[in-house]
Amino acid sequence: MTRFLLRRAATALAVVAALSALCFALLDLAPGSPAFSILEARSGGRPPSPAAVKRLERDMGLHDPLPVRYGRWAADAVRGDFGDSYATGRGVTETLADTVPWTALLTAVAVLLSVAGAIAVGTAAALTRRAWLRRGIETALFALGGMPGFVAALLLLWVFAAWLRWFPSGGPLRPGEPVTLAGVAPHLVLPAVALAFGHHFGTYARLVETGVARLRTAPHVENARARGLRRRTVVVRHLLRPGLVPFTARLGVGVGGLIAGAYATEMIFSWPGVGRQAILAAREQDYPVLTAVVLVTGVIVVLANLLGDLAVAWLDPRVRLTTPRGGSA
Repeated sequence: MTRFLLRRAATALAVVAALSALCFALLDLAPGSPAFSILEARSGGRPPSPAAVKRLERDMGLHDPLPVRYGRWAADAVRGDFGDSYATGRGVTETLADTVPWTALLTAVAVLLSVAGAIAVGTAAALTRRAWLRRGIETALFALGGMPGFVAALLLLWVFAAWLRWFPSGGPLRPGEPVTLAGVAPHLVLPAVALAFGHHFGTYARLVETGVARLRTAPHVENARARGLRRRTVVVRHLLRPGLVPFTARLGVGVGGLIAGAYATEMIFSWPGVGRQAILAAREQDYPVLTAVVLVTGVIVVLANLLGDLAVAWLDPRVRLTTPRGGSA
């Protein structure tokens, strides 16, 4: 276990380092000048002079070679300092501290809804003897699989916020309301549901259905039934636990897609998270914010994959976390 964790931690650090370097280089190649955008914003929209742009670029260190700038940024990032926003002048770390918790809350609730829904729907489709129910579930999953996440978000917004008025249309709180669980919960329902069921839910449910269905007549399941175990015990211990292995392995990878989907969802529902901040930063060429967001997102995806591997090993004891001597992982 220790060797496995150390090996995966080293791989994760290498992936995050490569991701940050690639993002830094690509943003450096982007058209336009951050100094131009900053001076234009300060002057109320009037184009700045070329001399003023060059002077600010020199003060910002943008004339230094790319490896020098990346090394300087990486050294500060290791200490938790991601620089200052080009657009607002505020520290990027402070901006992340204000936005990451909102995205973490939205994503965590969406993951819980997606996992619970996929297990319930997939298990029902695998175990039901009613053909009409199985066909209905497959039709619903096909429709969800072909619907983009932002379309699901807009439909939920139109039906439950604009038409029925059951839930707020956007934002995490009412204006002037303090941050409390009771105040945030109604605002969280629609974006969390849109994110949970608008991204990969059909794939998750089918993986559960396939994993459970292939074990329904397995010898160990038949043996458990013959011993007179309760149906619930047979389903949970002998069907679900090994049957969820393909779904769990896919879930770790799918967290990255879920976070990417959160960007559009946060914009549609005016949710003050990292995704919304990243889109606003892209419009303003606020590269320090964009680089930090990509780095934080990469760390979350790497951790999700690691947790997915650990969960697979727990569900299936045949999966070995240690590498055999002379073999490879």
